[in-house]
Amino acid sequence: NTQPQPTAEMDANATVPGGTAVNYTFAVWNLVIRPPRALYHTWQLGPNEFTINGIRAVRRDFKLQGSREGFLHCSHYFPRRDWETEPLRKYPVVVYLHGNSSNRLEGMALLGPLLQEGVSLFCFDSAGCGHSDGDYVSLGWHERDDLAIVLEHLRKSPFCGPIGLWGRSMGAVTVLLHADRDQSLGAICLDSPFVTLRQLIEDLASSVHTMCPLPYWLVMATFQLIRMRVKALANFDVEDVMPLEHAKRSFVPAIFMHGGKDTFISPKHSRQIYDEYLGDKEYVTIDGDHNSERSDRDINRSVDFFRRAFRLDQIDLGVVPQDIFPGTNNGNDNYGNAFRQLQSTHITQLPLPASPSPPLAQPLAQIDPPAPTQAMHDCIDTSCVNIELSRDLLDVTEDKLRRMCTSESEDEEGPLPCHKLQNADCASALQLPKGGVAGISSAARRGAARGGG
Repeated sequence: NTQPQPTAEMDANATVPGGTAVNYTFAVWNLVIRPPRALYHTWQLGPNEFTINGIRAVRRDFKLQGSREGFLHCSHYFPRRDWETEPLRKYPVVVYLHGNSSNRLEGMALLGPLLQEGVSLFCFDSAGCGHSDGDYVSLGWHERDDLAIVLEHLRKSPFCGPIGLWGRSMGAVTVLLHADRDQSLGAICLDSPFVTLRQLIEDLASSVHTMCPLPYWLVMATFQLIRMRVKALANFDVEDVMPLEHAKRSFVPAIFMHGGKDTFISPKHSRQIYDEYLGDKEYVTIDGDHNSERSDRDINRSVDFFRRAFRLDQIDLGVVPQDIFPGTNNGNDNYGNAFRQLQSTHITQLPLPASPSPPLAQPLAQIDPPAPTQAMHDCIDTSCVNIELSRDLLDVTEDKLRRMCTSESEDEEGPLPCHKLQNADCASALQLPKGGVAGISSAARRGAARGGG
């Protein structure tokens, strides 16, 4: 069998089977549920450890079980901390969701600006895209459940702060379909969403993307054909994909972006959603069309929106033993008890805090600083629950623990907890394996695929 060859190019607006496997089947319903799959080499994701804009960072790849059959291929990029000198802290995270004929490389342009703000980047191939399993996409309908799985994965670990979502085209629709049921999100960025799938199909039938304008009765007949085939093949009703209705119920702070020259999804779609959106919001008209590279200025503006919505200059992102071991009490022996547990050779997993019921989000001008009670971890498995505490991950020294306890307890009265411990009882924080630092591949940025819809 002829194997598809990875390519950095992709079909513009997912209307022509270019840059895909030769056995791609063109059918009108495939424009919705089976656009050309944008392929790439895994080396384009960059090295496991790298430096970008002077920030040392690491990348962890792993797979998560999706909401349907198959796995989602994921990458998590985050700042590499110095466990010898830096206190334990939580990292905010932005989850990037790509377009319908694209892949996780699309989010690489955000990496530098986010890391400079101390924010990690999580990106994944949606089902049916890139390296992830699946035969069909659903323009947000099933993808929202995959997104919920990703967020559950992140929130299981005690090293993640506020969470934001950044979606483009289909990814933006996915964010809207999910945000109204998860008001604990810190902020969202919506780049080129559509009002409803039905409206998008009607617009395309009379746009420059068709050889000639179609009469309304033919458009409706075609729409009913698409609806019937999509139900049979991908198990959802295109009439149900209505981001506008979800926008009317969401309070999460949001920034809207749309290309002023976009002829695939008209800017009027974003403007209509923006007008109905309940939460604190901003709207930005950017240069270019649907598939244009987003400029550094536009990216930095959105990153600044996340920084303000996360209240990074106001909230405490420090980690205390209770975050890692919820059973730890508030006594003076906190650190001794917690790190004696870490030192034990019988520990094979870290107990994880339960996810609290979040308060209803309010507009940004009134919202309280979000409490970062949930977290991420640099795990490489499909779950953050099981963590092997091998010797290369535990560096036990009394001095390191004493320094950490001093920074955490300098405002408390009485002797420091570490002063009560014997030398053998002091343990240190978890430490990343040491390794070289390399520059990130520029080909990864150039290879970011741009999706249509």
